[in-house]
Amino acid sequence: MPTIDPKRLIELLRIAEHGSYTRAAAAQGVSQPALSNSIAVLEKALGIRVLERTRRGATLTDFGRLLVNHAAAIDSVLARASEDVALKKRGMDGSLVIGASPIACVDLVPDAIIRLKQTTPNVAVHIHERPDDELIDALRTGEIDVMIGPTGLLTDPPDIEREVLLRDTFTVTMRSKHPLARRKSLALSQLRNAHWVMPSTLSTMWRQIEALFAAENEPWPASYVTTNSITALKSLIIASDAVSISSRRLVKLERDAGHIACVRLRHPHFAREICLRLRRGATPTPVVKRFLTIVRSRAASRATPSPDL
Repeated sequence: MPTIDPKRLIELLRIAEHGSYTRAAAAQGVSQPALSNSIAVLEKALGIRVLERTRRGATLTDFGRLLVNHAAAIDSVLARASEDVALKKRGMDGSLVIGASPIACVDLVPDAIIRLKQTTPNVAVHIHERPDDELIDALRTGEIDVMIGPTGLLTDPPDIEREVLLRDTFTVTMRSKHPLARRKSLALSQLRNAHWVMPSTLSTMWRQIEALFAAENEPWPASYVTTNSITALKSLIIASDAVSISSRRLVKLERDAGHIACVRLRHPHFAREICLRLRRGATPTPVVKRFLTIVRSRAASRATPSPDL
């Protein structure tokens, strides 16, 4: 089995990022012939082509794309190592990078971080809220340590393992003085003429709402606004007669303040799961282990829904 030089993988990654040998060489401060020679050595060692030269630059082959995925993981590990060394020099105990969905950012993740900082104050914590697909990719490369958010309708990649932290219910959300706000329950068929606010098409929530409509054989709404901003979604609901489908947990603050009402779905079909995701086989750092212990404990304390759910 041939040995792969990690340095050459990183060089391949840079070429893929910049789209050409010339631009990648300039960005790294090396000569273009030296970079070309390095990739040639990599290809000879593996007995495969990883790049094809085109008029527009350099294009990855199928083998090249496979190697770039591994190179991205190496690049993330090296970047995190540099960051942790810099933090250690400043007297910090390390870093924790969390990828979280909006619902996890309402209370579960902030609560766990507050408790972590009480016992481990000298830790740098970063929270990234991005589309679910981007978070999965970041978790796979090691850019983030842990991901907390809802399961999707698609199967996770085989190198990702997950565990259920909470089970969540869907409700129809609207402003508190909406004409339908006092209903005990609503079927999707009763909302055919409603104006809707929907989450981003890249989100797990969008796919789950699609599944709800499909389960009831209901046509997709004719009038809707999509947004990847939870703040915008809530504001549009509060300021108009638009409706949405979301989690009671996600609008808890606005519901407690009397701005938003939640009405049960008459046919919820399924409850979504809020999950913890990790890279399979990865060894968590001590800081990550502490956070995992705390977040599991906090999730267990919220596992029993309140009587009004």
